[in-house]
Amino acid sequence: MKRYVLALMAMLCIAAIPLAAQATPFPGLTRYTLDNGLEVFILENHAVPLARIQITFRCGAITQTPETAGLFHLYEHLLFKGNSKYKTETEFSAAMTDLGVSEWNGGTSTEYVTYYFTVPSSKLDAGIEFWSWAIREPLFDPEELAIEKDVVVNEINAELGDPDHIYNAAMNKYMFSKFPWRRDVGGFEKAIRSATPAVMRTIQNTYYIPNNAAIFISGDVNPKTVLEMVKKWFGTWKKGADPWKKPLPPHPTPAVTKPLYLVIPDDSLPQGIAYMQISYRGPDVLADPAATYAADVWGYLVDNPDGAFKNTINDKVPGLYNKDYINAYYYTQRDGGQIFFSTYFFVNQNLPMAERALKYFKPVVIDEVVKSIVSNPNYFARKEYDTVKAIMEDHDLISLENPEGFMSTLSFWWSVASTDYYFGYVPNMKKVTQKEIAAFLTKYVLNNTEIIVIRANPDDVAAEKKSLADAGFITITEENAFWWRDAK
Repeated sequence: MKRYVLALMAMLCIAAIPLAAQATPFPGLTRYTLDNGLEVFILENHAVPLARIQITFRCGAITQTPETAGLFHLYEHLLFKGNSKYKTETEFSAAMTDLGVSEWNGGTSTEYVTYYFTVPSSKLDAGIEFWSWAIREPLFDPEELAIEKDVVVNEINAELGDPDHIYNAAMNKYMFSKFPWRRDVGGFEKAIRSATPAVMRTIQNTYYIPNNAAIFISGDVNPKTVLEMVKKWFGTWKKGADPWKKPLPPHPTPAVTKPLYLVIPDDSLPQGIAYMQISYRGPDVLADPAATYAADVWGYLVDNPDGAFKNTINDKVPGLYNKDYINAYYYTQRDGGQIFFSTYFFVNQNLPMAERALKYFKPVVIDEVVKSIVSNPNYFARKEYDTVKAIMEDHDLISLENPEGFMSTLSFWWSVASTDYYFGYVPNMKKVTQKEIAAFLTKYVLNNTEIIVIRANPDDVAAEKKSLADAGFITITEENAFWWRDAK
């Protein structure tokens, strides 16, 4: 009996041990992980009596198939349409009004789905409870589903002719030709119409689970109190199978086997002004994290308005619109990193657009400037490296003064990489030298294959139709931009 009592006491003591906070490099930021896998991030800032609650999932277009393209966006809509406690959209909205919600939204991206709102800090517990019902027990009412199908389909169809949408669709189709649906957040009408409550429930059980989620709470809060609230409302949420246990097959690099040239008639551009861009498949953050640090430092260095990068391109490529519009950057993604070089220029039929892109812009940018960065250790001065790294460090410290913005950024990095990647971001960036930048550019630019895009007013495209075609440019329109049109 004595041994039994002692064992029972030991068990009770273990149960009473509070969840240990995990270290973070940011003052005021606390991190926990519940037993069910839900990650909890709390940022304490008492400047105003408000608290922001954001919950994010690792899913979205990245987890789609050709048959489910667009359904994660549809799911986002349905989450606001009712759950087991607030059964209708009217009840849902009334509950937010009662909470004093001052800001709310949801968003579906290529690599995450997120929901958030801001409430008075005195109503934080009720706000966390609100999201627990919404996230854990959505109804997927058939009548609401039918209504939201129409809403989403109307959104899709309204964007089909938009030049930006056509451009993005074409880049998805060609840059990610093997799995373009993993980049297509909106999807297409046939997939949306096929959705059923059972399909929505399968998505929920697969991806909307605690071990694929993180909750970010910031503002006028006490971390220990917040943790108890989260455990109360989310602690019994049942863990599911890891949806990332089997890695996704990667998008091929290079994206194309030979250079690809596209021209997009774009009526948002005035006649006489055009845009050109060179694009490459870049590193994916989990597959090659070292290259992403080098890519980001490089992106800051080439953004110097008075640096050699912009000055050389502006001096040697004729007819550019403005030096400030010369850009180069890398876009960090878990499943689709990309590198871009771009600028605007004046249209002049004495120097056709195709010739401007292929005989001037690409040779200057790639064969001259990028190769110089790779071969010349002193292309960027030591002072430039120091300035960039100081800016990065200052940016992190300043961002803490805006808790909502900081947590939104943290949520992004949790989704596309990991919070550990973000926590080590500045220290790893500070280690980057010309050697790492040269390795990144050699692998992902010089040894890669490009897609070149020109966007110009339809009248300018029509005037140079023959020279563009002769140079191998494919004209992209609503009819041939979308991967799912080819799949029909």
